[in-house]
Parts: sequence; structure tokens; C-alpha cells
Amino acid sequence: MSTITVTPIAGSLGAEVCGVDLRTMDNSAWATVHQAFLDHKVIAIRGQDLGPQDMMDVGARFGEPNHYPFVKGLDGFPFLFDVIKEPGEKRNFGGGWHSDTTYMKAPPMATLLYALETPQRGGDTLYCDMVAAYESLTPKMKEMLGSLNGVFSAGLKNSGGRSLHHAQIGAMKVTAGETADTYEAVHPIVRTVEETGQKAIYCSKVHTTHFEGMTGDESQPLIEWLVEHATRPEFTCRVHWEPGTLTVWDNRRVMHNAINDYHGMRRHMRRLTSGPTVPV
Repeated sequence: MSTITVTPIAGSLGAEVCGVDLRTMDNSAWATVHQAFLDHKVIAIRGQDLGPQDMMDVGARFGEPNHYPFVKGLDGFPFLFDVIKEPGEKRNFGGGWHSDTTYMKAPPMATLLYALETPQRGGDTLYCDMVAAYESLTPKMKEMLGSLNGVFSAGLKNSGGRSLHHAQIGAMKVTAGETADTYEAVHPIVRTVEETGQKAIYCSKVHTTHFEGMTGDESQPLIEWLVEHATRPEFTCRVHWEPGTLTVWDNRRVMHNAINDYHGMRRHMRRLTSGPTVPV
């Protein structure tokens, strides 16, 4: 029986997990993988051969699947969808620092992204550690942030609106862009992770429109500062993709940013989100 190894990829977060076949892992192997997820927040597992049902089975380990309202799912697998950028497209899906679907009442605990086809170069994903970013703040800033709730919207209001974004990612089966503004939720700007007790900053320029009880103009300077602070190099890691790589990250404690640096090349990924969790 092979030994599972967990190798950190950066000082703050991220690890590669080797020696496991996710299709056949037993409960002991899962316990090791799950502990790596808790310890490192982002785990990359290479050399996998996952069909749609395999991916659903792995996702179920993290909880019930989350519905994503803006891309049509695969036939027979409505919670799975393909993330594709064709060689002729300029805009990518998932660019800009954010956590997934924070505008839902119960956003996912985990995102699973599986690489089917990757460009010859580029197309990596950056991640940042929102726990380390919080822990580095002064006590006064922590106290202030602990009193704030954020208003989160699916409308992409800071980048021209979701309908415009959808028009620029033609290879994907996007839908319902005109209803984006109806998806809105209020969550604490500092959330606590149940299993670890850690506190993490929870906001982004992509989805956080303002703080509850404040105007957008009043809120934006602090939102922008928090994102700049959280994405400092020492709080980040970078995952390089190759076909067969599955990366799982903790949306409660991590933001991610899909780097759009592979124009003229094709990238085909498959995504699932799991574990709906109300931020507290």
C-alpha cells in the first residue's frame, strides 16, 4: 500500500498530496487528505483520472453539492460544469481575487477544480490565506472588522455587470446573467472556521459591494485595502495545472484568482462546489 505524502508548496498555505487514488481511497486515506485540507487550506492532487461521477463522489466527502446559478451543468450532473477558454477568447472565467458564490446564503465550504486540458504555459491559479491576513492585523483593526457585516452581490457591479462578463466567455454554457442582482447576501466580514476555530477575513472587490449600514463610497477604501493586504506575496501560493490535477480549496479561508496569461491556447477545467455553510 502506497504512502500518502503531503508537501507544502508555500510558507503560508498550499500543499501537494501524492500517493492517493481518489476513486478508490478508503476512510483512512480520506482522513489524511481531509487533514491536509484543514492544515493547508489548498491541496493539489495530481495524476487523477476522474469521470463526472468520481468527481461527485469526492465532492460528497466535503458535504452536499452547491448549486451554481450562472452556468448550465453537465447532462446528468447538474452540479458539475465545465470552465473553458478557447484560443480566440480574451476574457477568462474566475479572474480577480474572490471566494466562490459569497452572494449565496450558504456559500460552499470547498471548491473542487479538475484539469482536463491545460495550455502549454500559463493558466495557473493564485490563492491567498485569509487567516494569515487576519492574524497579522492590529488588535484595533480586528475589533473594528469584527463589528462589520458585508453585503455580497452576484452582479459584478465593479466590473461592468455579469451580463457583460457572460458575453465575453462564449465557450461556456452561461445562463441567467440578467438575474444576477437578485442574488445578494449579508455575511460577517470576519468569519470563524468551525473545525479549527480560526478567524478569517471574508470580503472581496468582486462580490462585496459595501458594509451593512454604510454607503459604497464609505466602504470601498477599506474593502480595497483589505484585499490588497490579503494578497501580499507572503500570504499567497500558486498552483500550476496539468491534466489530471484536482485542486481543492477552502472557500471559508481562501480567495483565488485565475491568471489570464494564456491567450491563443485552450484551457478546459471542471468545477464542483460542496458543503453549503452559513458564515458565522
